[in-house]
Amino acid sequence: MNTAEKLSEMLQENTGRHFLDSGGAYGRHWERNQGTDFEAQPEGTLEFWNRDGELDIIPTLDVFHFLKDRLEYNPALDRQYQAWCEVKGEDPYSYGSALEFASNGGRGIYGDGDPFCINTYNGEDLLSQTLQYVYWTDDDGAHVLLQIHGGCDARGGYTDPVAFDLTCDEGLSIFDNAHAAIYCDGCNTAWDSDDGNHWTENGLARIRLEQFPATDEKPEYPAPFDPAQTTLPIDLPERPKFSAGVVWVDDEDNGHCPYCGGLLHASPWPAG
Repeated sequence: MNTAEKLSEMLQENTGRHFLDSGGAYGRHWERNQGTDFEAQPEGTLEFWNRDGELDIIPTLDVFHFLKDRLEYNPALDRQYQAWCEVKGEDPYSYGSALEFASNGGRGIYGDGDPFCINTYNGEDLLSQTLQYVYWTDDDGAHVLLQIHGGCDARGGYTDPVAFDLTCDEGLSIFDNAHAAIYCDGCNTAWDSDDGNHWTENGLARIRLEQFPATDEKPEYPAPFDPAQTTLPIDLPERPKFSAGVVWVDDEDNGHCPYCGGLLHASPWPAG
């Protein structure tokens, strides 16, 4: 089974109906995921709200694409974990068992410190589903025993732990679950954020995207800058930006670029 197949299986795994796990009225993640073609889903979705002239930005990163770009399923390590649990008499579905297994010779980031646990619910997170994992490094690289939250309430409803190798950015890109980009398909302007709240344009100290006022009415956008028609100082670091000064939020909750009116999209930060 390859990585994409394993992730698809986990996303549809029946994680039951835990007494802490509400959601019967509108379905749990694993129930809504049944039969989904995860490869066909967009990497990210983006909604904008006009809140009395203030702009709300709601990005969501697809958990399947996020994980597929960063992980490689390791069936041998998976079997090793299951065998270790059997010998030790440990519950293989327990978060504590996963940490104890990783601590048996494993180390922390860059080989320093100890293995550790992460639950993305406990911090800034843009993923479509919560992740819970034990992270460690050894002589073979960086690894996780991963659980995906398939329920409704984050206190219960997690998949069984599954072993993966981390394949990108020295094993650190798994921590980019709150790091994303918003880009315009018209003028290619881009904003990035490492917390999902503050969107900085191309690393520059301009007005951030969330600071633009919101409007429900399509504005008139200025003509694009044409360097052939304008004389600029030779030391100008880059072309100036002409802006309508607002982000238009249309009837489908799409946001439009304040510079050219192009549609804005969200994507995960590149895995590296």
